[in-house]
Amino acid sequence: KIRALLEQAEAFVMENLESATAMHFLLDSYLYKLDDVCARAIDVTAANLAETVDFVPIYRLPPELFRRIILSNDLKCDSELLSLIVFSYCGEHHAEDIEVEYFRELTKPRIMSDIDPKVALMMLKFYVDLILDDDENCEIMEVLRGDSLTNRCVKVVSKKWQGEVCEPLMIDAEWDDPTTPASRRRPLPQHAEPAALHRSLPPTLQNYILEKCILEAKNDLDAEKSIVENYEGKKKSEIESNAKNFSQVVKQLQGELEKSKRAQGRESQNYLSQIQQLQKTAAELQARLDEKEKSVEEYKQELKQFRRVPGIHNFGEVAKDSGGANIIDKTKCTFSANPDHQTNHRRGSRRPTQMPSKGTELDNLGKENGYLYDDGKGGMLPVFYYQKRGSF
Repeated sequence: KIRALLEQAEAFVMENLESATAMHFLLDSYLYKLDDVCARAIDVTAANLAETVDFVPIYRLPPELFRRIILSNDLKCDSELLSLIVFSYCGEHHAEDIEVEYFRELTKPRIMSDIDPKVALMMLKFYVDLILDDDENCEIMEVLRGDSLTNRCVKVVSKKWQGEVCEPLMIDAEWDDPTTPASRRRPLPQHAEPAALHRSLPPTLQNYILEKCILEAKNDLDAEKSIVENYEGKKKSEIESNAKNFSQVVKQLQGELEKSKRAQGRESQNYLSQIQQLQKTAAELQARLDEKEKSVEEYKQELKQFRRVPGIHNFGEVAKDSGGANIIDKTKCTFSANPDHQTNHRRGSRRPTQMPSKGTELDNLGKENGYLYDDGKGGMLPVFYYQKRGSF
């Protein structure tokens, strides 16, 4: 019955095992040798290691169980976070129980390709201490030659040379120098170890790390210089390009300005030519106008020389009465324009055959009357004659 009960309990645990309960069953299943439950709890814990918030239960596990979690095929955890967990377990909670081969197994590159900078130097120190505990008379640099964990730790430390080595060395130097004023000394860490952790390493390893840090610092400096030089070169090129573009723009604007000036000059010249042409034309028209006015005035004067043929001319026969006075026979009046004449007197049968000579005795009648010329179409036209200047 006990065996059946245990089998039922084991089946229940296997069905209900999850990330929230795996840690609670892990240690108990290990103690009671429930291998299936233990293996299942290990895999679940490993698969959810990155999401674990409380690591205290993990740190309480025996090294064998912790090893099985880290080496589980179901492990899902960021490499740097894993380095923090492994160092905390091995270096802070179980330092007395850890052997060098155990530590090497948990820090293989396949499992832990990257190491968090916060623990890189401490992990290297713990690793070196394990080696020296195993053989205190060994040549440490010979042992570490080509060692993967050492190379990874030194690489991270050298990358972070300023915070991991340079600043701690400066703090140590300030406290070691009695001439440094106390107000200028930066505080030491609470622990009694040197601020520069690497100074607790073997001297040859210290020198090796310092060499790597110096090389990395040089690389950083060269990179910064390269960045500055590239920036300055880029800036110079940009300035030269801008200057060139500006010069081209200025030349282009100058060309456009000159072109505009030439166009304006041509336009102004055209306008000036048109104005001069118009002025010339106006002068010619004015001259022609003056000539015309002169001709008109001459024509006016010339027209004044024309006289209408008096209507009293050639009335026919001029007879004398019994008293000897001249009598005009109006019945023979030719083309008289005087409306006072009788209808049958207004148009005679004879046309004028010559220009009349104005007689003084008929002067008044000459102003009132005048010849009318029958144009043969029923129209009556006045008849004029030209009197030269100076004639009566």
